[in-house]
Amino acid sequence: MSDLQLSLLAIGVAVVVGVVAYNRWQEAKLRRRTEATFGSRHGDVLLHGAGAATGGEPRTATPPPASPSDRSIEHTLEEPAPPAPGSEGAPALPPSVILDPAIDYIVHLDCARPVSGAEVATQANALLDEGLIKPVHWEGQDEARAVWGPIGADGRYLRLRIGLQLADRAGAVTEDDLLAFCGDVQEVALALAAQADLPDTDQALVRAAELDRFCSEVDVQIGLSVIGSESHMFAGSKVRALAEAAGLAMGRDGRFHRAADDGAELFSLANLEPMPFHPETIKTLQTRGVTVLFDVPRVPESASAFRRFIDFAHQLEHALGGVLVDDNRKPIGQAALEAIGQQLERIHQTMNARGIPAGGPIALRLFG
Repeated sequence: MSDLQLSLLAIGVAVVVGVVAYNRWQEAKLRRRTEATFGSRHGDVLLHGAGAATGGEPRTATPPPASPSDRSIEHTLEEPAPPAPGSEGAPALPPSVILDPAIDYIVHLDCARPVSGAEVATQANALLDEGLIKPVHWEGQDEARAVWGPIGADGRYLRLRIGLQLADRAGAVTEDDLLAFCGDVQEVALALAAQADLPDTDQALVRAAELDRFCSEVDVQIGLSVIGSESHMFAGSKVRALAEAAGLAMGRDGRFHRAADDGAELFSLANLEPMPFHPETIKTLQTRGVTVLFDVPRVPESASAFRRFIDFAHQLEHALGGVLVDDNRKPIGQAALEAIGQQLERIHQTMNARGIPAGGPIALRLFG
């Protein structure tokens, strides 16, 4: 076979491989757009981790069903930044998030010319429109200091990087989603006249699976409920008064939230029945029970935080005249609460050993 024939054969093989890869990318993109239109393929996993344990074994809490907003996948542009003066209608810049190779698949872009923050915002919004399942974050390099940071409206960048989060509470990133992201980033690079440095996707998928296993191991939410009976229900107005007296504030998710002085959430209070708490209906609400929730990986490690959670549950028990129970509706005593505290310590040790402390920036992203 001549050199010409060998060359033609190699070109033919390359074309076929390119067509197959392109079709696969397009199929993944179509599927992601469909999922973005008709809802997430994942169920509400926020409250389906291991819950309170009465005998040393974790069990699943039984919280109220999530609202549609709870089930949606969060993207990085859910809180648009206010436009700069004189830039009405300008695309929102990506929010400030520190990319970390421990949880992100990071692609570097080397631009042939300085790229403005406005151009980056346009591309970031275009990626959002693609319906990516996992969060995507951007950073630009400050050339003078050679450090990475948030994209500024007035900034100009020769180097950018885009990170796709490898896992979250909905699971690990899939191969199709990762390949689709790579294809989207290549389009972004073309639009910005930049060279994209794509890391090995096989290694990224291995890291994603391992990260997902870690998340499953520590993703525990402790739930303690105070229940009444058919003849003794709790008035919503009294629940609200008790919650606010203890420093909790009602959130848009239909729950009350207790924050520490630094803003970190300590625990929340939910209705045990399907009806979320709402300012307009809580005045007339009658419920058979409420649940106090402690989201372990999102609460900074602190013995006092867990104690405040337990104390508030007991306060509700006494003030409402109910019974404090576990997720199986069985009364829970001091021995069981101490066992939960020991389990909590083991989880904190596991997270610290991984370099992802509970309540830290990385943990808040993984368990958002």
